Amino acid sequence: MNLNTLRALYLLILWDLNKMLRRAVFVAMRVIWFVIQVTVFGLALTAMVRLRGSLPVDVNYYEFYLLGIYTSMLFSISVSRAYDIAEEFEEGIVEYHLSLPISRRVFAVGRTIGGGIASFLFTLPMFAVVLWLLEDVNVEAVIISLSSALLFAMSITGFVLSIVLSLKSGDATDIMFGVLDSLLIRLSTVFYPAVVLSRYAPYLYVALVNPISHIADFLRTLFLFEEYRAIAIASPIAMASYILGLAVGFSSLAMYIVEKKVEGGGWR
Repeated sequence: MNLNTLRALYLLILWDLNKMLRRAVFVAMRVIWFVIQVTVFGLALTAMVRLRGSLPVDVNYYEFYLLGIYTSMLFSISVSRAYDIAEEFEEGIVEYHLSLPISRRVFAVGRTIGGGIASFLFTLPMFAVVLWLLEDVNVEAVIISLSSALLFAMSITGFVLSIVLSLKSGDATDIMFGVLDSLLIRLSTVFYPAVVLSRYAPYLYVALVNPISHIADFLRTLFLFEEYRAIAIASPIAMASYILGLAVGFSSLAMYIVEKKVEGGGWR
């Protein structure tokens, strides 16, 4: 990889980061709403849910909820990149980027990494709130969880980039990602562990392949290992492999779509 390629990657990543910095007020509002969600609604939900006696181990549902809701926010913010990319396509910015003297592969990688980092940084204050509420955490778990969250954000951004540039339709983008965001969060282990979902087979089967379930449960095993490992959706190694494979797979898909399928114009 030569210096020109590295510079192009840097500028593409900087493009996404600058867009996030221009939304500082919006980020602050989302963080405030998140704090209200985990302190008011989270405590109310915990009071309504009774897990004791229904699980093979005793789980603190509030801690379970905190890591789940953070994962859902990370997913939603990463998916929202779809609307940014759709807007850029409509305004001709994507076509302009593709006309620059950089390879399409570099463009795909740069936008995937840049979008993933931007989404990750957007939710970083929320993660700090979760750590504060969890109280007893270790440095190793924090480092691994941050790395996993960043990989997950980049993988979702790669998926989003691939789909939006394939659809080339603002209406289709709105409908598809609106439905996808709502369904995948609800059909996951964000709110209920797999052992509870096992009572409803179709729900469980979707949760087993749902990437949100794997990142949420992986974070839980990092911070709540002794309490949660027996009821996680898979083993920690399997979940970590899933997250890594997701990042590689969706990044490769984005490169393929941009290199082989994307042409100028055609926005509907």
